[in-house]
Amino acid sequence: MRTVLLVTALSLLLVGCETYATSIAPPPPTTDPNAPELPTRTPLPPTAPPATIAPSPTPQPTAEPAAQYYQAGMKAYSQGHYGEALLSFTQAISLDPKNALLYLNRAQVYLAQQDYDGAISDFTQVIALDPRNVVAWVSRGQAYAAARNFENAVSDLDQAIKLSPAEPSVYVNRGQIVQASGDITQAVASFTQALTVDPNYAPAYYYRALAYASDRPAQQLGVDRRVVDDLTAVVALEPWNADAYLARAQAYLDGSDLDKALADYNLAVVVTPDNLVPLLKRGHLYYVRRDYKAAVDDYDNALEIDPQSIEALHDRGLVYLDQTQYDKAIADFTAILQIDPENIDALIERAHAFDKKTNRTAALNDLKRALALAKTQEDKARVQTEIQRLTQ
Repeated sequence: MRTVLLVTALSLLLVGCETYATSIAPPPPTTDPNAPELPTRTPLPPTAPPATIAPSPTPQPTAEPAAQYYQAGMKAYSQGHYGEALLSFTQAISLDPKNALLYLNRAQVYLAQQDYDGAISDFTQVIALDPRNVVAWVSRGQAYAAARNFENAVSDLDQAIKLSPAEPSVYVNRGQIVQASGDITQAVASFTQALTVDPNYAPAYYYRALAYASDRPAQQLGVDRRVVDDLTAVVALEPWNADAYLARAQAYLDGSDLDKALADYNLAVVVTPDNLVPLLKRGHLYYVRRDYKAAVDDYDNALEIDPQSIEALHDRGLVYLDQTQYDKAIADFTAILQIDPENIDALIERAHAFDKKTNRTAALNDLKRALALAKTQEDKARVQTEIQRLTQ
């Protein structure tokens, strides 16, 4: 199954939107050089065969004990023991210094550690040994982007496109990097080029929709059809794609179409019933619409999945506040503080609940505690406003 690799710098693209993959983890080391995985390939259902690019021949290490260190590095990486993985791959490289696969895998460890200079160095070594290795060109470009060297990043992706012009994921990677650099127009052009190569490539529709959404004029009224149409294409190709439903729901919310937003949240919950995000977002929409029972039901279900979800506890506490169920609200905000004793929002909201119960002493104590914890001028001003309101 293909996975999405979004390095730290590219997270700028997704502010206010859902990521394509619900949970993003560091990419696994390359185990089969005959089927390399490009980072933006769509997650596919178990019955669908994965699409691949034409790879360069990169042999796995065969000499002993290099192969033993290689396998040890793979095992350590899979367990999240990056230091051990780094040491094992380094030992394997010392015994088999011309094997590009070893550098490729060590570079992935560096990426997982956010050591972008180390990753760039190893990807560069892969390219020196295997100049047609498209995965290395793409991955080095992403590492450059994470280091905010967008000029080199785009250059690497352009080279990857020259090597594999029929692979749509390379264009999508380029579009993400260009968008992270601030050029929405060229990003859209890259995503569109991916669709010229493969009109059924869902990630291109998805990321183009996100690009359109990020460029929505502040004065625009109504639903942005560009965003909705692209996301509709995604769910037509991938009916299981919860992130596309969530992003389309956000587009409907931006256009004030709450009914269609709710319909998409419902679909997202259906396709990923154990996913917190659709439940939290649907619960918030129910709260906005003052359907308090439905909101609480969603927050209850979210807390069954993750009993320590601060967002679910916080939002359910707000519902209880609006319903004048102050003891339940206090219990939820107290639960947050047991998880995160420095949560200023929970202290402020619990103070509101105590105030509604006319327990001004407890309310003021919470606000004083929040003021002591506040680190920014904005937080300090917010807490001081609440204290002034309470003491007037």
